[in-house]
Amino acid sequence: MYRYKTIIGNKFYLRNIESQATEAYIGVSILNRMTATGLY
Repeated sequence: MYRYKTIIGNKFYLRNIESQATEAYIGVSILNRMTATGLY
């Protein structure tokens, strides 16, 4: 969770729940890509 908050931010910027879910999915996808390439 620390890495997620450090890279993506500590709060959601969008208001409705569907958009927040998409925002979280994008953040997790970025972290997974960084982990796969060895950046983390």
